[in-house]
Amino acid sequence: MVGQLYEFGPFRLDPAERRLLRGDEIIALTPKTFDTLLALVRNSGHLLEKDELIGMLWPDSFVEEGSLSNHISLLRKALGEDPAFIETVPKRGYRFVGTVRRLPSAAPTYLGRLPELDDPGIPVVPVKIQPLWRSRTALGITAIVLMTSLAAAGWYYKFVARSEPIYSVAVLPFVNASGDPNAEYLSDGITESLIDSLSQLPQLKVMSRDATFRYKGKETDVQKVGSELRVRAVFKGGVTQRAGSLDIKAELIDVRDNSHVWGEQYSRKASDIVALPGEIAREMTIALRVRLTGEDEKRLTKAYTANSEAYQDYLKGRYWLNKSSEEAVRKSVGYFQQAIVRDPGYALAYSGLSDSHTSLARDGFVPAKEGYLTAKESALKALEIDDTLAEAHVSLAYIKIESEWDWPAGARESQRAVALNPSYAPAYDAYAESLWLRGRLDDGIAESKRALELDPLSLAYNDTLGVEYFLARRYDQAIEQEGRTLELDPSFIEAYYFRGISYLKISMHKEGMAELEKAALISPNDVVAVTGLGYGYALTGRRTDAQKMLDKLAELSNRKYVSPVWRAKIYAGLRDKDKAFDWLEKAIEDRSVVSVGYIKTNPMFDPLRSDPRYAYLLRRANLQP
Repeated sequence: MVGQLYEFGPFRLDPAERRLLRGDEIIALTPKTFDTLLALVRNSGHLLEKDELIGMLWPDSFVEEGSLSNHISLLRKALGEDPAFIETVPKRGYRFVGTVRRLPSAAPTYLGRLPELDDPGIPVVPVKIQPLWRSRTALGITAIVLMTSLAAAGWYYKFVARSEPIYSVAVLPFVNASGDPNAEYLSDGITESLIDSLSQLPQLKVMSRDATFRYKGKETDVQKVGSELRVRAVFKGGVTQRAGSLDIKAELIDVRDNSHVWGEQYSRKASDIVALPGEIAREMTIALRVRLTGEDEKRLTKAYTANSEAYQDYLKGRYWLNKSSEEAVRKSVGYFQQAIVRDPGYALAYSGLSDSHTSLARDGFVPAKEGYLTAKESALKALEIDDTLAEAHVSLAYIKIESEWDWPAGARESQRAVALNPSYAPAYDAYAESLWLRGRLDDGIAESKRALELDPLSLAYNDTLGVEYFLARRYDQAIEQEGRTLELDPSFIEAYYFRGISYLKISMHKEGMAELEKAALISPNDVVAVTGLGYGYALTGRRTDAQKMLDKLAELSNRKYVSPVWRAKIYAGLRDKDKAFDWLEKAIEDRSVVSVGYIKTNPMFDPLRSDPRYAYLLRRANLQP
């Protein structure tokens, strides 16, 4: 069976290999962006209505027009605007206007099964062929020669080839088969390293760490996982650690029919652990039939250190950083520093150290100026060692955005990270933040949705989308989105907070206060919960109760850092402009992380916008010329 190739302008589109080429150059597209282009090209010259195109691309999901327009925008950037290949028909849809030439492909798109091999009377020899050639034609010839030789001996080989590549995969957390809690960092770390390796491939959709770690320690039905994460294949594995050695089992499953695609067992010395994730990733891509360039091969198997002890320290650092508590994050700092001592050229360890210091500053565990300055030093050192490290560009992006208020630089760093690793969800999240903080809410929402495509179960990304709807005054959508966040975690304080304030903004005071009271009931001393109640009391005329919440924030600030912006919000609700501006001024002076993002866009500050002091604060925060 011969496949179809499409040519237009200087481009060639190969659906079977899922590649867009300009000459010999591969143009990197995300899987959904590729699907968008293919649908347009196959219907060239014809108008595709927006609803029709959305139905083709997301047949089983509810998706807003913003997702479609985002992929159209990415295509236009990839194809260039001269000439323009995609025409927008206002309020209707899109048409591919380039001249398309349809050509047969040079190689079969799949190898079929000989019908006589299904005869139950014919003995079958199970034979495993390791595909050593990248060419399908070479592999097909090899199979035919093998079958001919077996037939001559009176035996037949039942050859069933996978007909198409698989372009989406979720790597579930490796099981710690040793049962030793002290080895948990190892199973988690190998999982993350494997995800990082696979996500280097622009043509492969790889679910993020946060998306798959929600299944850690649970009995999983891979078909359910595939449906929930919208992937075609699921990887499962287990690690057994013994004195000086590791035993690893790995399995890849096609969730369409629950069939076993590939499996392997590895026995390695502990000193060989550095290269192991790259080795597994390489064999997985063969099983997935993902076609790799030479550059892809290098990215896939790249090891950032040759020192196995430094690598294990790095894994321990990430393990503790992911736990988020102050004690755990401080412990992660120690492990990243130890990894750097063992290997001063370990860029990933510097990036991890930067993230730890950012976490301490962002959560108020250290003064913001101090934490972000240390974080920046580590991020710049990581990039000095390896400028192609997407993680380090994202680390620097958050620092530029949250501490230095250099919004264009933050956007550039996050976009650079996207270009280096299109499957790295934090890169889209950082870019979204650089946009919505400046008031570009629709653009920020579009980028947050891209992060959610890679990590649909992320609390942070689901919450961020709800926040953006709130800032855009799309209160009904904010309430609905934060409801989805609470389905993931019914104790997530921020979701109750934004649902509550959104209800208040549409004059549903009873519902709003109920949400805010739920947050306070879950965590009475949480700054967000206390602020929400105080603002709710202020807006509903309960000034004495609002003052009690202000007093409580003052009390909490004696025990830990409390951003001045929280008190500014309650004073804005009380319409006490002078005190609101006093506290916002303090937030600007100490470069409070929380303050800047909410000065320009937060509806809670609407009573302040007509005051000249408001514009002055925006200018100081680089949010207004």
